[in-house]
Amino acid sequence: MKKPSNVMRGICVMAILVLIGEAGGAEKEFPNKPLELIVPFVAGGSSDLMCRTMVVKAAGFLNNQPVMVINKAGAGTVAASKFVLDGRNDGYTLYNTSTSSMMVAPFVHKTNFSWRDFIGLAQVIFEGDALFVRTDAPYNTVDKLIEYARQNPGKIKYATSGVGGGSHLAMEGFAASKGIVIRHIPTKGNAETVAAILGGHVAVAAGNPLAFRPHEEAGKLKCLAQFGHKRDMNFVPDVPTFKELGIDVVVDLWRWIVVPKGVPPERVKVLVTAFKNILHDKATVAGMEKTGCFISYLPPEEYEPTMKKSEEIIARLVKIAGLDKK
Repeated sequence: MKKPSNVMRGICVMAILVLIGEAGGAEKEFPNKPLELIVPFVAGGSSDLMCRTMVVKAAGFLNNQPVMVINKAGAGTVAASKFVLDGRNDGYTLYNTSTSSMMVAPFVHKTNFSWRDFIGLAQVIFEGDALFVRTDAPYNTVDKLIEYARQNPGKIKYATSGVGGGSHLAMEGFAASKGIVIRHIPTKGNAETVAAILGGHVAVAAGNPLAFRPHEEAGKLKCLAQFGHKRDMNFVPDVPTFKELGIDVVVDLWRWIVVPKGVPPERVKVLVTAFKNILHDKATVAGMEKTGCFISYLPPEEYEPTMKKSEEIIARLVKIAGLDKK
């Protein structure tokens, strides 16, 4: 058998070097195709609107590759989480998570995944829901609401946008801490919740202050308390938190962009830098604020501390609400 000539050997070596160079070049060019941002809710909701607004200019920070928003609603956000975790760890599948999808859903549905199966890229939003009553209600403070509830056990009905949501957990924690009995009427979203209280179908409603704001400004509704650890200075700056009122209930609502574990570190680094720049881009910030989304950026190193703190709070409230027995 003839040995390969020096020329052939040289050609082989050059071919190998070219392949190595192309592989390295491809890695440097990440991303080199469109990315997908999975939203665990139907199109048209607040999370969907936030994400679509956020990625309008994303291509400029991601090697001219667009980010496509994909809605994967179902099974109380579990369907989307499983979809993302199903081997999609090449860096091209991003996930918009929230307190409900990353904290409540794993507890309630007893899933085999948790926030620990993801890598945080950036926190986008950090806010809290609030409690509202009609201005013609016989109680216009939290103390009067508690007094009325004690005198009329089970008579007060309150609406939130669903079982296991941040507002539901906060209201159940509030009721338990004050020893009162109130009845939960779940709806399909903030719009239905607002309609329920305006129509007199419920006495109290809880949800995103942005959804209630027009009716508060019109004098039809009044905000009595907020659920976050600090006041929402954008919509209800003069309304105290439960904590300020001496009620030990705090439910912060955050939204993070994450990827599943297993994404190569060099690609994670590219994505982290991109989202830091996206969330500090003046045009993007302005666009988000127009939709009522005020960015509260946190870097990836804050992901674990945020999740651990949230997990402790949510676990207690899920138990109070009886959702851990499902």
